[in-house]
Amino acid sequence: MAMLKTLKNWWTEEAHKQNNAPELSFAITKLMVGMMGMDGRIDASERVEINFLLREHYGLTAVESDELIEQCISDDAAEVRFDKVVKHINTNYDIPQRTEILRQIWQVALADGEIDFLEDQYINRLSGLIGVPVESLVTAKHVVQAG
Repeated sequence: MAMLKTLKNWWTEEAHKQNNAPELSFAITKLMVGMMGMDGRIDASERVEINFLLREHYGLTAVESDELIEQCISDDAAEVRFDKVVKHINTNYDIPQRTEILRQIWQVALADGEIDFLEDQYINRLSGLIGVPVESLVTAKHVVQAG
């Protein structure tokens, strides 16, 4: 739980003043949870997919993944600034890495078997914010859809 408080603190105003660098797993989880809620429901299959992706790609344990997802869903996470997540990704990751992040978010969107219009819009907007070219976004989506 201490890890989660530390991650949260990296994204609050106080941490911004101190110039602390955030951890990518928190940023990605915030984006994935945002995707999970786009269709108006929190689907168990999407949550399972987020948990899997956090363990597989970011080295978190199942417990750490669950706690991080809960933190991002909770009201406490509402104070996390989306612009800081985007800025961190843009500053620290190149286009192929950003494309991989979007591919993972597509996996969350497809976990329930369908892509809702708002989910599609969310990832399209996100791709623009993090500077991923349309061609790379389309390729990532096709890779995920092909399974």
